[in-house]
Amino acid sequence: MKRYPLLLTAFLALFFSATTVLAQQSGFHVLAFYSTKTEPDHVQFAEGAVEFYRSIAARDHFKFDATTNWDDLNDANLRKYQVVLWLNDFPSSAAQRLAFEHYIEGGGAWLGFHVAAFNDSDTHWPWLVDFLGGGVFDINSWPPLPAKLVVEDRTHPVTMNLPESYLSPANEWYIWKPSPRLNKDVRVLVSLDPSNYPLGLKDTLIRGDLPVVWTNTKYKMIYMNMGHGDKIFTSPTQNKLFEDAIIWLGAKAGHSESQAAAGMLTSPRGVVVNAKTSKVYAVNTSSGLVTVIDGARHTTTSVKVGTEPVAIAINPANNKIYVGNVGSGTVSILDGSTDSVTATVKVGELPYVVAVNPATNKVYVSRTFSNDMTVIDGTSNVPSTLKAGVQADAIAVNSVTNKLYLTGYEGDTVTVIDGTNDAISKANVGTHLWGIAVNSAKSKIYLTNTGTSTLAVLDGATNAVTSVPTGDFPCAVAVDASANKIYVANYSSDSVTVIDGATNTVIATVKVGSRPQALAVNPNTHRIFVANTKSNNVSVIDGTNHSVVATLNAGNSPFAIAVDLALNKVYVAAVAGSDVTVIDGSSLTAVPATTPAGSH
Repeated sequence: MKRYPLLLTAFLALFFSATTVLAQQSGFHVLAFYSTKTEPDHVQFAEGAVEFYRSIAARDHFKFDATTNWDDLNDANLRKYQVVLWLNDFPSSAAQRLAFEHYIEGGGAWLGFHVAAFNDSDTHWPWLVDFLGGGVFDINSWPPLPAKLVVEDRTHPVTMNLPESYLSPANEWYIWKPSPRLNKDVRVLVSLDPSNYPLGLKDTLIRGDLPVVWTNTKYKMIYMNMGHGDKIFTSPTQNKLFEDAIIWLGAKAGHSESQAAAGMLTSPRGVVVNAKTSKVYAVNTSSGLVTVIDGARHTTTSVKVGTEPVAIAINPANNKIYVGNVGSGTVSILDGSTDSVTATVKVGELPYVVAVNPATNKVYVSRTFSNDMTVIDGTSNVPSTLKAGVQADAIAVNSVTNKLYLTGYEGDTVTVIDGTNDAISKANVGTHLWGIAVNSAKSKIYLTNTGTSTLAVLDGATNAVTSVPTGDFPCAVAVDASANKIYVANYSSDSVTVIDGATNTVIATVKVGSRPQALAVNPNTHRIFVANTKSNNVSVIDGTNHSVVATLNAGNSPFAIAVDLALNKVYVAAVAGSDVTVIDGSSLTAVPATTPAGSH
C-alpha cells in the first residue's frame, strides 16, 4: 500500500517538471496565416485566435506574428520561424505548398485548426494527405454545436493539463476517411465522446470513433478540429489545450481497432402531416423510403423514392407530396390518393429544404452549397431556377400574404420572396439564424438566432425586428396561434422558452429533456411536444401552466415531430430505426408505428 504515495509523488514531480520545461521555453517565433475573404465564421475564429495567441505570447516567452498574405509562405520568410499556424485556410499555389513541404521536412513545426486541413478530391495535394495521417474530409456536423470531448492521452505534454473530458464550445465537427487513427504513426490525443451522438441538426454525425486532435509522430505537428465561429475561445479548459500545443511545438523546434465514424443528413421536415387526409409521411433516409401512416385507418406502408430522402412538404390543396432526395439530386412527387410516385424531378445536387406555396401551387427547393433555388410548377412539374442569393437552411411560407421567408446560417438577413412574381427583398435580422416559424394571422415571423441566443420577431408588414432573449443555442420555434404564444427549444440549455406574442416578453422557461431539437404545438389542446434528441424522449408541456405533464419514450434520437390536429396524434421520427413513434394526445401514451413489410 505504501507504494501508492511514492507513485503519486513521482507522477507529480514528472507533471510539474514537464509543465515547467514547457513554460520556460523561450525565443521561438510563431507565424500565423489566415484569410479574411472566407466563411465569416472562419474569419471570426481566426481573429479570435490571433488575439488569443498575442495575449499569451509574452507570458509564454515566444514572439507571435500574423499575416493574411499567403505568399509569405516562402522559403526565405519561413526560415525566421520555428512554428507555423494555419488558422482558417491553406496554401493554394504550387509555390506556397512546396515551400511548406520544405519547411516541415526541414524540421519546422505546424499547428493547424479546422479547415486548415480540409482536403478532398479537388484539393490535389497528396503530400498534405500523408502529412495529416492519410485522412480525407468526408462529412461534417451542421450547424456548429457544443460537444463533449474525451482526452485520450493525458501523458502527452499538449494534453497533460486537461481533465479526462470537457465540453467544447459550439463547433463544426469533421469526419475523416480513413480515420487518422488507423495510421500507425498517428497519436490521437482528443476524440469526440460517443455520448454526443447524434450530433447535428442538419448534417448529423450518428456513430463511431472520431478523433479531433492528433499528431503525426513523423513530423512536428498538431491538428485540431476546432475552429468555426466566435465561441471557440470561451472555454478556459480548451484554451489551455491551445496554449500547451504552441508551447510544445515551440519546444520540440499503432493500428487501433475502432468503428469508423459515420454521418447523415437530418431535417426537422423529416416527418409531416397532411391535415386534410390525416396521413403522415416520414423519411427513412438510409433505405430510400418514405413511410406512410394512415392515422384514421391505422395502416402503415412504405414508398420507394430517391436516394437519401431528407425532407418532405405537402400541398394539401391538390394532395401532392414532395420529397427531397439528397443523394440523387431529385424531388419525388407522390399522389396522396394512391401514395405512389407519379413523377421525379431533377433539381440539382443536395436538395435539403422543400417548401410548398399553396397560394401559387409552386414548390421551392433549396440546395446545400448553392445560392440558387429550384422552383417546380405544381401543375406541370416543370422546374425553373430562381437566383435567391442565399443557401436556405430553412424556408417558411405565409400563404395569407403569399410570401416566403428564407434563412441561411452564415447570413445576417432574411430573404423574402413575393409569391406573385418571385421578387426578392431582404430584411436585416441577425447572424446564425436556424429555426423559423410564421404566425400568418399576425403576419409575424419568428427566427431563432443561435449566435446571440435570442428570438428575432420580424413584422411581415414593416420588416421591423424585435429581439427576445432565450436559452442557449435556440434551434427550433413553434407558434400556438390561438393562444398567441411562441415556444423556443434551447438545445444547449435543455429548456423551452415561452414567449407572449402580444408583448414579445418571456413568460416562462420550462426544463425538458437532454438536447431538445424539435417541437410542435397542438393549438386545440395547447400542448407542446418537444423532441429531446439525447434523452430519447418527448417532453409534453401544458401550455396553460407551462409545466411538463409527461415524458414519453420516442425511439433512438428523435429529431423531427409533427401533429395531426384532427386526430390529436403526434408523430416523431428518430435517427436510428425506421419506426415512427405515435403519441396519443389524449392519453399521452406512445407506441411505435407498425413497420411496413414491403414497399411499392
